[in-house]
Amino acid sequence: MDPDTDRDSLLDLSFLTEEEQSAIAEVLRRDSQLRLLEEGRISKLRESVSDPSWLKTLSGDWFCDLRSRRHNHFGSDLVRASIRRKKKPKDMRSDSFSSLSSETEEGEGQQGHPQPAILVSVQSNGSQENGREGASGSSSPRTDMMSLQNKVLSTSSSISSLSSSTMSGSLMSIFSDNEVGSVDVRGCVQFSLQYDASKKELQVQIIQCRDLAEARKQRTDPYIKTYLLPDKSNQGKRKTAIKKRCKDPIFNEMLKYKMDKAELQGRILNLSVWHHDSLGRNLFMGEVEIDLKAWEWSNTGPQWFNLQPRMPVSPDALPSRGSLNLALKFISPGSQGGGLPPTGELHIWVKNAQNLVPFKGSAADSFVQCYILPDDSKASRQKTRTVKKSLSPIFNHTMVYDGFQAKDLAEACAEFTIWDHDTFSKQCLGGIRLSLGTGKSYGLPVPWMDSTEEERHVWEMVFKKPGQWVEAGLPLRTNWSPRT
Repeated sequence: MDPDTDRDSLLDLSFLTEEEQSAIAEVLRRDSQLRLLEEGRISKLRESVSDPSWLKTLSGDWFCDLRSRRHNHFGSDLVRASIRRKKKPKDMRSDSFSSLSSETEEGEGQQGHPQPAILVSVQSNGSQENGREGASGSSSPRTDMMSLQNKVLSTSSSISSLSSSTMSGSLMSIFSDNEVGSVDVRGCVQFSLQYDASKKELQVQIIQCRDLAEARKQRTDPYIKTYLLPDKSNQGKRKTAIKKRCKDPIFNEMLKYKMDKAELQGRILNLSVWHHDSLGRNLFMGEVEIDLKAWEWSNTGPQWFNLQPRMPVSPDALPSRGSLNLALKFISPGSQGGGLPPTGELHIWVKNAQNLVPFKGSAADSFVQCYILPDDSKASRQKTRTVKKSLSPIFNHTMVYDGFQAKDLAEACAEFTIWDHDTFSKQCLGGIRLSLGTGKSYGLPVPWMDSTEEERHVWEMVFKKPGQWVEAGLPLRTNWSPRT
């Protein structure tokens, strides 16, 4: 937005309360921080991507072009300009933006062009993640303006220098359900669980909460959200209505999940309480997690549970990131008649994976990769197609390895890994190793002969039942030894 925009196009913000003005100022500060980060991302893209059309897609230039044709002014930039040159009705003046606008006006008098209205504060990673400035070691706004003048964004330069998406997406990260700010966790929640076999439906009856913490200046607007972990996608989210100004809300709402009861054995019900702010800055107020595998389904009455603080689990600390379903069959040499097959064949049917836990985001673009060790060359590698945006992908892919004798299987290991494919990289979610688990191959000690008891049993059954499919559903491991 042009810093010299006609005053008639600016906004009159004098009617806002002090609390509302403070909230808007904080949002604008956060928006400036996100713009700086996005500008850095675009700079790296320009260095690594040479195709102009592909760069335009990745950087978001296509959106900015479209937006510039539709709109003359862009959201946060219009608010910034209004703060700097706000219209003041007679005998009325709001003070919440005064330090923000007066410093800018002073800067404009010293420079030949407008200074930015929003400061970018230097924060630790933790304070940035919580969407607020650090409380310790803070200095006055005037000192920040002088010491950090090279780290601020002006309204006039923000669009020209940041050619990609400074759209509403720059604000969406703080308008999500991620924890923003800090609220003491206290109180309890009452709910019941019931499975309706006729409808194949899990029913979570949310009754009420008691003694919730105060979220915003004597105001709490709570609502409840549920997931069936590890699925944290939008499709797996259920929410109640919001109860205004109430620390003892009564909901009496039914949240439903269509799912086979057998699938619930691998799920954890995550029920969390949130404060809904009028500006969308939702605050975490506590949660309860129920392992459905251990739940007593005959107990259908409502129960009270104390709300607990969030204890994030590191993805690397998870013993399993889901499970892999497959079938294997070994065909002995000459067993098909006429001397066929001339050598033994190992047939592998990769069916599907379940309950994958991605490193980031709420879904995964996954594929399965297989090696028959000790051969870890590209000739030994086979993989399935990539199934996009699914935590329970169906592959239905068949692989065939030949050149085996039965005695070779005793020295070999079938290694399966599941990968989450990103635009420029891939991450291993986990895997399984089917072998006898002896720790040796052809007399030499090897680290990859480390199969679990369950994996060893499957491999042994392949020996014992030649010509027959051996079905297996195995948890993905993350704690195995590297090959070398």
